[in-house]
Amino acid sequence: MNNSKTEETYTGNSRQNRNFITSLRQYGTEFCESISIQGLAYLVKNISLLERLWWILVFTAGVSGSCFMVSRLLDKWITTPILVSLATQESKISDIPFPAVTICPESKISLECLNYTKILRERKKGDIFDSELEENLYFDLMSAFCKEENHNGTDSIIQNLLQVSGETDEISIKDYSHFLSTCSAVSLDHALCKWMGKEMNCTDVMSPVITDEGLCYTFNMYDVRDIYSDLNTMDYFDEGNRIRDWDPEEGFHETILDLENTYPRRAFKSGVNNGFTAIFMTKKKDLNYACQDLALQGLRVSLHPPTRLPRPAQVFFSVGLDRLTIAGVIPSMSFTAKVVEAYEPHKRGCYFGRERKLKFFKYYSQSNCNLECWTNYTQSHCGCVNFYMPRDEEMEICNLKRRFCLKEARKNYTREILRDRLKSETSLNSDGSLTCHCLPLCSDLNYNTELATSEWDFTNKDDANFDNLRDVADEIQSSAVIVYFKNNYFLPTRRSELYGTTDLISNIGGTLGLFMGFSLISLGEIVYFLSLRLIDNYIRFGYWAGPIHRSE
Repeated sequence: MNNSKTEETYTGNSRQNRNFITSLRQYGTEFCESISIQGLAYLVKNISLLERLWWILVFTAGVSGSCFMVSRLLDKWITTPILVSLATQESKISDIPFPAVTICPESKISLECLNYTKILRERKKGDIFDSELEENLYFDLMSAFCKEENHNGTDSIIQNLLQVSGETDEISIKDYSHFLSTCSAVSLDHALCKWMGKEMNCTDVMSPVITDEGLCYTFNMYDVRDIYSDLNTMDYFDEGNRIRDWDPEEGFHETILDLENTYPRRAFKSGVNNGFTAIFMTKKKDLNYACQDLALQGLRVSLHPPTRLPRPAQVFFSVGLDRLTIAGVIPSMSFTAKVVEAYEPHKRGCYFGRERKLKFFKYYSQSNCNLECWTNYTQSHCGCVNFYMPRDEEMEICNLKRRFCLKEARKNYTREILRDRLKSETSLNSDGSLTCHCLPLCSDLNYNTELATSEWDFTNKDDANFDNLRDVADEIQSSAVIVYFKNNYFLPTRRSELYGTTDLISNIGGTLGLFMGFSLISLGEIVYFLSLRLIDNYIRFGYWAGPIHRSE
C-alpha cells in the first residue's frame, strides 16, 4: 500500500459514515467560491481572522442595506402605487365643454309678493294677525334662506294661523317652485345675454333650476332630467335642451358633424369675445337687508361641468350691484391611464364613472355624491329632506314643524363627516350616523377662475337694448358677469402607475446590484446549487454533496 497522501473518493457504504456537517461545509464553500454575488468568496478563503471579520461586516452591511431599500420600495409600491403628474401634451379648450354658468340672484322675492321686513317687525311685536295667511306662509318659506333667529318661535305662530284658516302645514317642492318662480325679484325677461359675441335671448339659452340657493338660472348645463336619476320624484321646470354630445369620461362624441352647434356648448378660441355675458337687473325696492346679517346683494355665480348639479351656497363668486365681474377660466382636467383601473379605488384615489352608482344621479361626481350623502343624512336625522334635495317616493319635504331640524343637521353634518372620514362606504350605520367615501372622478373636469371687478353703470352704455330700461334707471340696479377662457390650451394632470411591474423589478434589481452585486445570473446560480446540482451529484456520486476529497 502506498503511504503517500492520496485523494480518495468515497462511494458505496463509505458515504453512510460521512459527516453531514463536513458535507454541508464543503458544499457551502463550493457555492461561495462559484457564485457571482460579491464578497461571499472572501468568507471561505484561507485568510486571517481580521480579514474574515472585515468581509463578514461588509457582506452583512450589504445584505442589510439591500433588505431595507427593497422593503421601502415594496412599501411604496403597495401603499402609494399611483403617481399624479402633469401630462406631456397640452389640450385644446375645444376638447372640453364651456363651463355651465349658474347665476343666483341674491334678491329672492319681490316686494309685491312678500314684504319680508314688514312681516318680521309684526312678528317681533306679536301682531301676527295683521297680515294675510299667504304672506305669513311665504315668510316661513324664506326660513330656508334667512337667518335662524328671524324665524324662531314662528312654528307656533303659523300653527295658530293654520288652525284658524283650517289649512294644513304640509309644504311640498311644488310650493317652493311656485313660490320662488312667481315671486322672483329677478327675471330672465329683463336680463341680457351674449354668447360668442352674439346677443341672444336669455330665455333661449338659460334655464331655471332649483338649488340650495333657491331659484337660479343656468347656462350650458344638462337638463336636470338628464342629471337626476329616474328615482328622483322632484317636479321640474319646463324641459330644456335634451341634447347630450359630451360624456365626462369619453369626451365629445367623435361622430359629431356640426361642431358649432354641439351641446353642451364649447368655445374654440379664448378671449372675452368668445365667452358668455349676462346682465341681470334688480329693483331697488326688492333689496332685502333683514334676511341675513351680512347679506350679499347682486348675483351669486357658480361655474361647474354641465353634468354636475351646482351648489352655489357652497362654491361661488359674487357680482355686486352696479358692478361688472370678469371671470377668466383656467380648466383643471385630470385623466387616468387604463392600467390604473386594476387598482382598488382607495389606492388610486378616484372612481371611474361606471364603478360608483348613485341613487339619485345618472352621473357620478364628487359633488353629486356629497349632495346625496347630505340628503341621506338629513333623511336619517330629520325624517325628511330640504326642498332642493333629490328624493324618492318614500321621502318628503320637511314641513314647518321640522324645518329647524334642518338647521341642526347642517351643524352636525361636518362633525359626522370628519368622524367617519376613514370609512370607505356610503351607508347609514345602525346608529343613524353617516359614512361617505366620495372620491373624485378619475377623469374629472373643474374650472378655476381669475376674477377682476369694477364699477359699471348700464345707463351709460350706448346700446339700443338698454333704451327701454333707461326710463326706470333710478329704480333698478344692474349686475354683469363675463365668463371666458383665458388661454387656447391648458395642461391636464395624469394619473399613472408609480411603479409598474417592470419598474418594480428594475428598481429592486438595481438596489440589489448596488449593495451586493446581485443579478439575474446570481439568481440562476442559487437555483442551480439548490436543485440541479444536488440532483446531478446524487446521480453521479450517489450523494447530494458530491465527492469529498480528503487525505488518507
